[in-house]
Amino acid sequence: MGIFRLLTILLIAWLVYALYKRYVKARSQNLTSKKSKNPEKIVKCEHCATHIPEHEAIIDKGRYYCTEEHKRINNNQ
Repeated sequence: MGIFRLLTILLIAWLVYALYKRYVKARSQNLTSKKSKNPEKIVKCEHCATHIPEHEAIIDKGRYYCTEEHKRINNNQ
């Protein structure tokens, strides 16, 4: 009877370990798949040096600005 109990405990321990490894692997894959595959380019405003996403920037003559006011100020200089 003792050997049967020992084998049962070992089997349960192995199952718990196998399920835990599967859970950790699945969680790891979910976290990596949530990361952006194409991170957005960040640009610097020519006037104040603030870093902003490229899609939010105002572009004038190849220069990036964070606001229309900064674009206007730099064009007047």
